[in-house]
Amino acid sequence: MSALRRFFPLLLLSLLLVFPGCGQKKEPLTIGALPIIDNLPFWVAEEKGYFKEAGLEVRFISFPSAVERDSAFTAGKIDLAVGDLLAVAQMRQGGTKVKAIAVAQGRQPGEARFALLSAPNSHLTSVAELRNVPVACSLKTINEYLVDQMLKDAGIPPQEIKKVSIPKIPVRLEALLNGTVKAALLPEPFASLAEAKGAHLLADSSQKNLAQTVIIVREEVLDRHLPELKRLLEAYNRAVADIQQNPQAFNRILEEKAQVPKEVLPGEKHGIKLVFSPATLPTQGEVEAVLDWLKTQGLLAQPLTYSDLVDQRVLKR
Repeated sequence: MSALRRFFPLLLLSLLLVFPGCGQKKEPLTIGALPIIDNLPFWVAEEKGYFKEAGLEVRFISFPSAVERDSAFTAGKIDLAVGDLLAVAQMRQGGTKVKAIAVAQGRQPGEARFALLSAPNSHLTSVAELRNVPVACSLKTINEYLVDQMLKDAGIPPQEIKKVSIPKIPVRLEALLNGTVKAALLPEPFASLAEAKGAHLLADSSQKNLAQTVIIVREEVLDRHLPELKRLLEAYNRAVADIQQNPQAFNRILEEKAQVPKEVLPGEKHGIKLVFSPATLPTQGEVEAVLDWLKTQGLLAQPLTYSDLVDQRVLKR
């Protein structure tokens, strides 16, 4: 018996050396989530148990704005979140080491729809009429980038592109509907809601993808949890397939978590169209277009490249 007592601790120690994960609590991956449609695959994967089936523990922290989300990245309070390439570039310049691992929305037409609209009481009916007309948007963000791209595509020179800053989207929507501003750029579901209330659609990104949202991860997390992140995207892709098969099945989640108004839920008269693609990497051209715009705006303190913003390891076979 005494020999057995001496042998057992040695056996246990050997097992722990061979299987170092045994007996250790799983470290959760923390996802920072804004109330935006782009996060739907993560919410669906959690609700359907796909993360658990992949052996992952995931927790969500909600944020009302991108500023607070980015501050949480800097403080190391979240591991990943959906954002855009401008946010990745700006965080890296500020010393926060993050990278994009995949496109969330904007891979194919219909994804990540943004719309340029004129007020219901406005006589503006085309983008070409927006010469020297202030367009409401959020400055130094993906919003301003899209306004510049849409007006540039309509042949308006940079010196005749005017913008007015209204960062909060609900306030921007209200300003458009009451005519305080003549034109505004809005994302979904606010774009569809504005149209339902009489705003005029001038242009949108449904036919030509002008920008992408991406899944952003802290570099430290990439280095420590690469296998887990690979499984996370596999679960994410399962959820994408479910959404594409039956978009209306997830209206409750959209209403509760993305705060989508009932009147514009999928299937309603003015309902949004849900289009998601499996996770893929941003292209070189997509990243360079964003970097060129940042440079033109004087927002790049130092040169950045594709590899500075994108990590290919998670999607690498």
